[in-house]
Amino acid sequence: MQLLFAVHQFFPTYYTGTERLALGISKQMQRMGHEVTVLTYEPGEAGGFEPDGDSLTKRYEYQGVPVIAVRHRRPPSEVSFVIFDREMQRVIGSIIAEGCFDVVHIFHPMRIGTIAKVASRRRIPFVLTLTDFWLMCPKGIGVTQNGEICLSPEGGERCVRECYEGALRESLERRFAETREIFNAASCVVSATKSLRQVFELNGLVSGIQLIPYGEDYFDVKPNARKYSRESEVTLGFLSTLQPHKGPHVLLQAYNMAGKGNIALKIFGSHFGRADYYRTLQRLAGSHRKIEFCGEYRYEDMPRIYNEIDVLVVPSTWWENAPLVLTRALAHNVPAIVSNLGGMTEMVKDNENGFTFEVSKPESLAQVLKRIGDDPGILNQLKERIRRPPRIEEHAFEYEKIYRLLSQEN
Repeated sequence: MQLLFAVHQFFPTYYTGTERLALGISKQMQRMGHEVTVLTYEPGEAGGFEPDGDSLTKRYEYQGVPVIAVRHRRPPSEVSFVIFDREMQRVIGSIIAEGCFDVVHIFHPMRIGTIAKVASRRRIPFVLTLTDFWLMCPKGIGVTQNGEICLSPEGGERCVRECYEGALRESLERRFAETREIFNAASCVVSATKSLRQVFELNGLVSGIQLIPYGEDYFDVKPNARKYSRESEVTLGFLSTLQPHKGPHVLLQAYNMAGKGNIALKIFGSHFGRADYYRTLQRLAGSHRKIEFCGEYRYEDMPRIYNEIDVLVVPSTWWENAPLVLTRALAHNVPAIVSNLGGMTEMVKDNENGFTFEVSKPESLAQVLKRIGDDPGILNQLKERIRRPPRIEEHAFEYEKIYRLLSQEN
């Protein structure tokens, strides 16, 4: 089959979870005999683009996957807010017309959501995978301006009231109408977790969402085989972007509260321009000799990292769906400590293969850290009960079944 995968941004410039998901499925589909092209938007100032009417396009290959990147000549301020962008409609339409695609798969509609409208008009079935809350929440994380968890935008009314101060009422009303349009047009909607599926269905935006858990590519996975005693040193690891909603400040506060001398902390990740927040994290760490800021890391570094740390900590303050960093940790037989939110609690069961703590409560996380510090041997039991995630082959096979069914129906 000829498959077109659409994602809001892509490698090599952008390489977080959704991009990694799209790349992994692309490569697996190629191994299964399908032809895959990735369509993406380049929000940065990367070179190599050529004029294409009112837009710019660039074609390249990444790890054997053909990529077509598009962008506006002058990206509008609302480029990451709107769902259907008229300026993108012509260039995306020409890309679809030249490809003779059997199925379109949208991994994230930000900036390229117009592809749903174009595919529908050309009667090409499209699959929509939900990876976050963006279709329901313009910020994508389901958290209000003052940091409160938001599980219902109330048709945009709560957005106006608590996040946009009434300034974008008409834009928000139009956006929610377009959200319903994209869901109504989708041939199939997929979520990796029950939690994300439930939020969208309870808000009446869509029903019948299929559940397909994320798979892991095990080609370089090296299970962590370390054993522990009461005298063991333990290293915690944080692997994510250093942004407030990812909660590294919660982890540092909890680490200071716990005060366990046999626990070290390694923080991996970039602050992506949030220098002010990074300075806050450095102040929280102080001069503690057992806290190390390790900087940006590559996906290829994970086998080494997961054999350097003993526990992954995911202290996010938003409703994480199914963080690939968590999937990867479990594949490497590393237990995790996570906020008691969303899809993470489907992957990590308290006192079974890890621990959960009360979201945004460093004192709750500190209690977990003290427990581990008092008896590191409890990690042995957690590791014995880890169920390794599905393989990427299983994940891709579930999507292939959907593609085949849709192409036959079409």
